[in-house]
Order: sequence, then structure tokens, then C-alpha cells
Amino acid sequence: MRLTFNPLEFDMFIGLDVDSKSYAITFLDQEAKGHSLKIPAQPQVLHGYFQKRFPQKRLLFAYEAGPTGYQLYDYLGKQNQKCMILHPAGIPKSTQGRVKNNRLDSQKIAEQLKTGQLQGIRVPSPAYRQLRHLTDLRAQYSQRQIQIKQKIKSLLLFENISLPALQGTAWNRPFRQALTRVSVNETVRFKLDLLLRDLEDTRIRVSTVLRQMRQFVGQEKQIQQSIDYLQSIPGFGFIVSTYLLARVGDPSQLKDVRELAAFCGLVPSENSTGENISRGSITRTGDAISRSLLVQAAWIAIRKDTELYQFYSRIRAKRGKQHGSQIAIVAVARKLTQRAYRVLKDQRPYVIH
Repeated sequence: MRLTFNPLEFDMFIGLDVDSKSYAITFLDQEAKGHSLKIPAQPQVLHGYFQKRFPQKRLLFAYEAGPTGYQLYDYLGKQNQKCMILHPAGIPKSTQGRVKNNRLDSQKIAEQLKTGQLQGIRVPSPAYRQLRHLTDLRAQYSQRQIQIKQKIKSLLLFENISLPALQGTAWNRPFRQALTRVSVNETVRFKLDLLLRDLEDTRIRVSTVLRQMRQFVGQEKQIQQSIDYLQSIPGFGFIVSTYLLARVGDPSQLKDVRELAAFCGLVPSENSTGENISRGSITRTGDAISRSLLVQAAWIAIRKDTELYQFYSRIRAKRGKQHGSQIAIVAVARKLTQRAYRVLKDQRPYVIH
């Protein structure tokens, strides 16, 4: 999901190091002549400076993605200026540099921008940004739930107290109520009750965010349609579909079928030389939550889709019982990204054959 520009199409390359109070700026022309300066963190001041000094120049701006978000990018876009937001890990680093400051960071970006070494991330439209806020919030509370449950189980294990028998769904209301009646000493009771309150509060927050997600999706027809198409894939429920779409953004901007798998870190690593091709385990780069959700979806999918189950079984048989299941289910998860790409690009539901 990377964007590039041809350096020959621009006259000036402007590297920025952006924080909440100031912009460190380095600009270079095609002959690598330039200047560095610092100005207040105000997009209109930045644009006004370059419009005044270089009114006829074709400008290309770039800065690292960070806590300041997309305000500067949005403003420059409204002024018909080209701007790239860079993933920090995608900026080549010098192995010999021992001095780091904002000016040098902006200089490095400007130099690499001029030589065409940099790739920009795809910036989501405002609607997809809102969806991302909601899905991130739900993911945070869901992770908090898991952490609290682990703390409760660790406490009971440490005190040699058996968990109540589960009836039906794990951690359902009867089970949580049974935890309030577990016989323990006063201090452990106090700690356990606080953890249970935290768990209940977090559970309510997860439900509240989920309702807001459904309400928001219902108001955005394009997003709702894409989620409906994704949910037609076996294993894809509302959570998986919504989170994946929030990370991908506008499906029309997807370039190829490999892109989605790479974004989730589900493509195999490779270390090949000449005619010798050597591929290893998945790269695990990209969005870890998307990858985890897709693996969970894969376990469900193989129970509903005969083709996927047969695919899973063939790989598991080749790899052996010890590690075959995990390798096979990751392969199924990657195949799910191919189906997700297809339904998003074609804007049609998936049909099980």
C-alpha cells in the first residue's frame, strides 16, 4: 500500500520533521541546492512561506507518519500541493550516523525524496479514518479484557483456587457471578472483586463501541456495502470485516492481490540467490491485529468451506502433525486475503463453489 512520485516531475523537494510545536524544514532543488529552517507548526505558515518564495515551482512535500496525524497533509492537499506521508520503517537509515536531530531528519527526507528512494503510505479518506478510530478503540478494550481475564486466572492459580465450571460460553454471566462467590481470604477477595469490576466495565465499553461501529457503518453506504461483501466470505464476521476494511481504506486503491497479504504480514519471507529460491516463514510485518483476526477467521472458514478445508488438509499432511496445523492455517489465512481482495475490487459477494 505504497505511493511513489517521479522526482523529475518536481522542482523542489521539501523534507519535514513535524511535531506539535514546530516544523523542521529542509528544501532542495534539482541541483541539490537548498536550505534548512524551523517555523511554527502551522500548515498555513508553511504553505505561505513556499508560495511567497517559489510561486511557480512544482513542490513535493514529505514527512513521517506520527502523532500529529493528517492535518498538514489535508491542508496541503486543499492547496493542490503534493505531499507524501512516510512510514518511519520505510526510510533508509545510515549505519554510521551517530547524531540525530530534527534538522538532520528533515534533511535526510529531502535528500531521499529527491532521489526517488521514498514511498508514501496511502492516507485514508475521512470516513475510513473515523472507522479506524472505532475499530482501534474496540481492539484496545478487547485486549484489555484479555489481560484482566489472565490476571484473574493467575490470581486464582497462585492461591491454588480452582476456577468454577464453565457452562456454555466462556466467561459468560453465570461464570462471572460464580467468581464473586469463590471462597477466598479478605485480601484476595478485595483484589478479585476489583478485577471483576474492571472486567465488567471493559465488557460494557466493548459493547458500546460495537454499537457505535454498527451505527457508523449503517450511515456510510460505500463502507456498508464493502463490509457486506467481506462478510460473504466464510469466516468473516462483522468484526473481522470492519477491522480489515478500516486498515485497508478505500478498496478502489488496492493495486494487486498480493498487496493485502503483505499488509497483514502473511507473505513468506525470501532469501534467494541467482536461481536458488529459498522461502521461509511469513514476514510478520504489517498489522498484527489484522493477521490475528484472519487466522481466527481461517479456523472458522475451514469448517464451512470444503475447498479451504481440503487446501488446509493437504498442507498439514505435507508438513507433519507437529507444526503442520499452524503452517496450514496461516496458508488458509493468506488465501482469505486473496478472496477479500477479489470481493472488494469487484464489489460483489463471494460464492462458495
